[in-house]
Amino acid sequence: MKKISFILFVFVILIGSIIFYLKWNDTTGQPKLPQKNELAKVAKKETVSESIPTIFVHGYSGTKNSFGGMIKRLTKEKVATPSLIATITSDGNITYEGEFNKKAKNPMIQVLFADNKSTEENQSWWLQELMQSLKTKYGIEKVNAVGHSMGGVALTNYVTAVGINDAYPEVKKLILIAAPINGLEIGEDGITNYDLTESGPKMQTERFANFATLKERIPSELAVLTIAGDKENGTKSDGSVSVASALSAKFIYQSQVTDYREMVFTGIKASHSLLHENTGVDKAVAEFLWSE
Repeated sequence: MKKISFILFVFVILIGSIIFYLKWNDTTGQPKLPQKNELAKVAKKETVSESIPTIFVHGYSGTKNSFGGMIKRLTKEKVATPSLIATITSDGNITYEGEFNKKAKNPMIQVLFADNKSTEENQSWWLQELMQSLKTKYGIEKVNAVGHSMGGVALTNYVTAVGINDAYPEVKKLILIAAPINGLEIGEDGITNYDLTESGPKMQTERFANFATLKERIPSELAVLTIAGDKENGTKSDGSVSVASALSAKFIYQSQVTDYREMVFTGIKASHSLLHENTGVDKAVAEFLWSE
């Protein structure tokens, strides 16, 4: 009798695990990557290159685990190849783990800040040091970039600081996942002073204002995808960043680049720390970076 009970228990656990796995990986009802706009379609077409590496930049207090899961899943799907792990210390020194193979399919470079709770200004400087290092050490001329949360803010700081500069690799595609471009205020009723209007946010944080001042430095050939999350709990946020703050990136990038798109994921899998674990986000990242 005990043996039968144990077998039933294991069976129930197994079935429950399978159902959970299928539901977790179900992308039904989630957004699809928007089509390019007409300007982007008629712009000069380039053959998608599988040799352009993509850097992944974690957010505040992030670790190797932040983008570790996404990198493993993209590797398992055979759409990209894990490459380097670059760790940047507070004084800008960089250590690399792994090898960079320029012939690998869509190499992925994970960026780790040793001081993972530092300022966005420091992170922008560290990214400049990294980009110069990637160019001089590995001969990398072009990169894609993906940033989660403050990683997206740091990347926006980077592209507005550097602009077009031959000392750095050219950033071809940029993905911002739940980046608080206009701050971190969230309203319990979903309403804040920073909500968006047709012309931009009602109020601007100092961060947003700085980006707006420097946005003309953004290269016009950069393609940008903004991803926001809405837990649908009334706050119009992913629990940490409001949809309005994430989508305020539109008013920094859209007027400067030919190809700007945005997506809003919803539900529990759209919470802030789960967006980079969301297989729907994986799919959007892979399609935007490597299928167009």
